[in-house]
Amino acid sequence: AVLSESTRSRVERGLVGLALGMFMLHLLLYGINLIFEFNWPAAYFSHPLQTLYTPFSAILVAEVYLLIHYLPTSFARSMGKQMEIVALIEIRSVFKDVDFTTKWPWDADFFPHLLGAMVVGTILVAFYRVLPRRIARIEEMELQRFIEFKKILAGFLFAYLIFLSGWSFSTWAYDLYAGSDWALHDPNDFFYNDFFTALILVDVLLLVISFRYLSDFGLVFRNCGFIIGTILLRRALVIEPWHALAYETTSALLALLVLLLHRGLTSKEPED
Repeated sequence: AVLSESTRSRVERGLVGLALGMFMLHLLLYGINLIFEFNWPAAYFSHPLQTLYTPFSAILVAEVYLLIHYLPTSFARSMGKQMEIVALIEIRSVFKDVDFTTKWPWDADFFPHLLGAMVVGTILVAFYRVLPRRIARIEEMELQRFIEFKKILAGFLFAYLIFLSGWSFSTWAYDLYAGSDWALHDPNDFFYNDFFTALILVDVLLLVISFRYLSDFGLVFRNCGFIIGTILLRRALVIEPWHALAYETTSALLALLVLLLHRGLTSKEPED
């Protein structure tokens, strides 16, 4: 099964190897461009530190797979993975936008990305501290049909991830080879934006189906908050960096707040 622990281990090992290979290839291409002065796009080949951008792309794909892996078993942990992905996207953007001028750090292009990663990462620490170590109630109940349905949806999402990864990379590589300006655009515009759109649709479908099984208002309220947080994260991927920082912060704080509210509502449930 694509969501088994053995598959997860193989995927992680494969993507680590891919990240190392991509890093070495990017470094080699940078050296070729430097020696032979091919005038390849400065966004990827003007400084050796920009080669760090490439392996982070493979690491991000691994994080996306882990998000799908946890989706059938824990809605909350899947939300945490979404925030991890956005934080890593921001770190990756630092390498792409790193500026070697004498500007103040807060005037440089990379600064909002760095700040966004730090803010989301800090909120994630609190989120995981609040997150119960036990599996959510809906997973403790004898609801095997619903759990199997979630696994099927996650399987379709995994297949979409494979297709989207191949399509996006091949399109980007062709446009880069052809000298298209599109190749210089942020990869978030044509991969993560589409993936998060599919994820939102899956989350909403799971929420609607879960109404058949749930009688816990706190859990429904929490999951609705997580979906809103996912929508905000998707929006943050395609807007100006400082605006994206505001959306990311709002999304992360919302996820933390609804998790706290869920715990409060659960702890205050009346006795029979």
